[in-house]
Amino acid sequence: MTMMNRRQFGLLSAGLLAPRRLLARPSGSAERKFLFIFNDGGWDTGHVFTPYWEVNDAMVENDAQSGLAHGIPFVDHPNRPAVRAFFTQWGGQTAVLNGLEVQSITHERCREIMLTGQGPLADDWATVLAAQSTQDLLIPHVILDGPAFTSRFTSSAVRVGDSDQLPDLLAGHSTLRSDLIAPPLPTSAESQADAFVAARAAESGGVFGQSYADALDKIQALRSWDELNLTTEDAGCERHIANDCALAFDMFSRGLSRCAMLRYQGWCDEGWDTHQGLPLQSKNFDDLFLYLNEAMADLQTRTSHTGNPLADEVTIVVFSEMGREPRLNGWGGRDHWTFTSTMLIGSGIRGGQVIGGLDVNGQGRTVDLGTGGFSDGGVIMLPEHLGATLLALGDVDPAAHVNDAQPIGALLS
Repeated sequence: MTMMNRRQFGLLSAGLLAPRRLLARPSGSAERKFLFIFNDGGWDTGHVFTPYWEVNDAMVENDAQSGLAHGIPFVDHPNRPAVRAFFTQWGGQTAVLNGLEVQSITHERCREIMLTGQGPLADDWATVLAAQSTQDLLIPHVILDGPAFTSRFTSSAVRVGDSDQLPDLLAGHSTLRSDLIAPPLPTSAESQADAFVAARAAESGGVFGQSYADALDKIQALRSWDELNLTTEDAGCERHIANDCALAFDMFSRGLSRCAMLRYQGWCDEGWDTHQGLPLQSKNFDDLFLYLNEAMADLQTRTSHTGNPLADEVTIVVFSEMGREPRLNGWGGRDHWTFTSTMLIGSGIRGGQVIGGLDVNGQGRTVDLGTGGFSDGGVIMLPEHLGATLLALGDVDPAAHVNDAQPIGALLS
């Protein structure tokens, strides 16, 4: 069995890099991977996804006009050229869900509902997908930044940390950040400690002990990949989201992860929670779509560990925890709203379409999940429908994880 030092044992004991039972499918076979891009604070969908021209008493931006690319209608504006560029280039691979109801207006609760369909004591979509992977992944769900909710599958989710905690832990530098005095042990004591840890692991025996040995080998491999840089980068006054996407693609292409979560907090990290004024929403959207354009171009150049183009295996989910009221408040901004939009891009998605919309009151319209068309006998789309769709895309039975919800069949290619 592979010898294990105290730092490696600490990683395993902390649940950060826990071994998982090997499943039957060969490691070389392809499975879909998922990148979640969370826009924190509640975006104003009327700036891009849901035109407010037919919503009663809603204010529409000056110079806004209807745009159309690859069958996707969007709100076009001179101040948001990156939005137009994105749909022109990537609209054929993109589907937009409009009028999805989150059924809350508090940030914390909306995050839970959007990502789990339930709330506390539930696993989010990314964690479930990662936990149900048919591959023996070292870091099944890597959280670069943003929310994560786990219950049964906590060992599948690994947070990098906004100050590079995971890289420091892998390198053994984490104790240097501590206020505790940790003098190095003599060589003889280090050897005795390593022998003790190895003996305890060997006592496990059988498949369990072998799984620990396999995990230790992979930890060593991860630490030895100098070209895999887990540290985060800023772009001036904000986090560089395209670089976060690139790191996620690195993890996917090496067969290390199935899912990744990152967070965009707006232009210069000013956020999306704009109760006063509207210009920041416009800046945020143009900035976000600049990053998306860069990330999509990067994705097209990648090859998966399976030998396939990585773009054929990756689905990107771009979302916020809520939307914003179409009508202005007394400060010239927009307050929280239970209806929002989500954008899905890439593998498995039937692109070039918009499903759902808002009625004259700014509320979601009922849709037929199979056809994607408006229907009086249809349903208001909920996060559960989104989650069931993502699980179906990942070859995971939604019935085992989502209460009474069907996938949005019209989304699936």
